Amino acid sequence: MEDKVKAPFWKPALIYGAILGLVSVFISLVFYFIGMATVSWTNYVSMLVGIVLLVYLMIQYRNVHLGGYASFGQIFVMVLVSAGIFATIISAAYTYLLYTVIDPGLVDQLRIVAEEKIMSNSRIPESMYDDLLDRMEKRMNVANMIKMALIFGPIVNAIIGLIIAAFIKKEEDVTSPA
Repeated sequence: MEDKVKAPFWKPALIYGAILGLVSVFISLVFYFIGMATVSWTNYVSMLVGIVLLVYLMIQYRNVHLGGYASFGQIFVMVLVSAGIFATIISAAYTYLLYTVIDPGLVDQLRIVAEEKIMSNSRIPESMYDDLLDRMEKRMNVANMIKMALIFGPIVNAIIGLIIAAFIKKEEDVTSPA
């Protein structure tokens, strides 16, 4: 058996996490400055761009740092660390700055949009409005938003990482003529 060369891990993970986090921040700022920060479809655009960028970065990691071959586990762990941890921390820090320094009133705007969606949803009985609005009021604050981002960011990225790793893995052909 050949000895495996130890591929760099932490430096690419930090670089890819920084790229993913900063691109996410940039997209969010673009939507903020054009007045679309409270429009829900912008989250899907941001997520789609992030996934496409993540796929590209993982292909680069496989080809540049792993010699063109990568196991499922290598790609999955890189996604989990770069996107699930580093990019999530960058995004959470930005979220804190956005809602406490850049525009403290934005949380209230988001709350109003959410209230309007609840009130306009014909499937929600009017008797439930007060309860739903009270729960939303308690949960929709900066501290909870940061906490949820730090909890669900790694979970969502782990799920995305499982899918990406399944498609990007490229095992070396170990069958050799004897």
